[in-house]
Amino acid sequence: MKNTEELIQQIKEQKINALSFLEQREYSCPSVSIYLNDLLAEHRMETKDAIRSLGLERTYGYQLFNGTRKPTRTLLIRLAILLGLGLEETNRLLKIGRKEILYPRIREDAAAIFAIEKRLPLSQFDELMERL
Repeated sequence: MKNTEELIQQIKEQKINALSFLEQREYSCPSVSIYLNDLLAEHRMETKDAIRSLGLERTYGYQLFNGTRKPTRTLLIRLAILLGLGLEETNRLLKIGRKEILYPRIREDAAAIFAIEKRLPLSQFDELMERL
């Protein structure tokens, strides 16, 4: 798979009417459910453990991870904190989930960035968000 810079270069080199290049596989974003499952596997966490740690109802949780339901932005942020993702990885997860990336001028986003950078446990992040 090509990296972003290579894709940008390929787009710049295209002729005006040659839009068939957009049908190539490199231009398709992975589904959020596939990416979530890849993240869980990468961090050696089972789906059931993530669902339990996030405090999700079992059926709803499995629907999120199998692609039947789409996760909310808050859930993606909480999952990123649970998995100990960095800020760049969290923003990538949000982009794949088609949600806005974290923006430090928004109070709740600033709290999430703080939790990510300080590697706070999910429980402390939840307490921080309740106080806001």
